[in-house]
Amino acid sequence: MLHLEELRAEIKGEFFLREELKKHGVKKVDAVADVIIKPAGKKELIKLMHLLHKSGYPHLVINSKGRIVIPEKHFHGVVVISEPKK
Repeated sequence: MLHLEELRAEIKGEFFLREELKKHGVKKVDAVADVIIKPAGKKELIKLMHLLHKSGYPHLVINSKGRIVIPEKHFHGVVVISEPKK
């Protein structure tokens, strides 16, 4: 199991615990994340994604516009899409 201390040792960037996404500029997603990581650059993001995938730790990549990038274009789990009826 991957531990937060291991990630902090390997990845340059900012780490936050149990915070609202909107506090970090993600305005369209009203949710709290257990861990938020803001890698210091593209190389750090790639390294982080490799570590998370290798460990099997559940993760998503989201930008400040609320767009979600599914790692390796395959999300292992349930995705619920809710569209309000007009």
